[in-house]
Amino acid sequence: MDINKAITYVFKDERWIIKTLIGALVLFFSFLIIPVFFLYGYMIKIMRNVMDGLEEPLPEWEDWGQLLKDGFAVIVATLVYTLPIWILMCCSILFFIPAAGTEGNAAEILAGIGVLAMVVMSCLIFLFAIALALISPAIAIQYAREGNLSACFRFSEVLAMTRDNIGDILITLLVIFGLSFALSLVGLIPFIGWIISFLTSVYLIFVTGQLYGQIGAKIGGMPKEKEFDPPV
Repeated sequence: MDINKAITYVFKDERWIIKTLIGALVLFFSFLIIPVFFLYGYMIKIMRNVMDGLEEPLPEWEDWGQLLKDGFAVIVATLVYTLPIWILMCCSILFFIPAAGTEGNAAEILAGIGVLAMVVMSCLIFLFAIALALISPAIAIQYAREGNLSACFRFSEVLAMTRDNIGDILITLLVIFGLSFALSLVGLIPFIGWIISFLTSVYLIFVTGQLYGQIGAKIGGMPKEKEFDPPV
């Protein structure tokens, strides 16, 4: 993994300021939900450009329909993979319902069982969240390579890709986590911190796309038979 390249490639693009500002503007309107799809679609486009071996893989903000399609697919796939977490959370809450309808010692016992169940469920959620973080690059790469949502749910391929590239994935996650923590400190700057945070968040998406793309390139890059928009 070329970490230095992933962190610095953005600034080698002649239009990096404009592209980052557009991304920040899109992020600003993310409370409308749909703009989030464009951001993730842009990340997928970065991944494809890296896997295609482009020297300057930061794409232009264009073909918004494709960005919307790609971002929507990746987010839907990720949400489906998080379903076990939501189920575990609901189950942990259900353990407290019997305690609410009883009194005395029975209520205390049931409440104790509920707390114990909550602790167990929390541990399971934590472990599942780690597993999800590990397979997330493979999910994104699967979609970037194949261009269809069903590819994200070919579990054997996702798990095999994760297993075969676990070292690079761990490095990628550590870089993203460390960079995210460092950039979050910028948000503490008085007055302008919240504005700068939009720019740093977009930059983090750019870096993530480059790192994921590097992993995808190692496993063969983009399939030659796949037809996507020409890299720009």
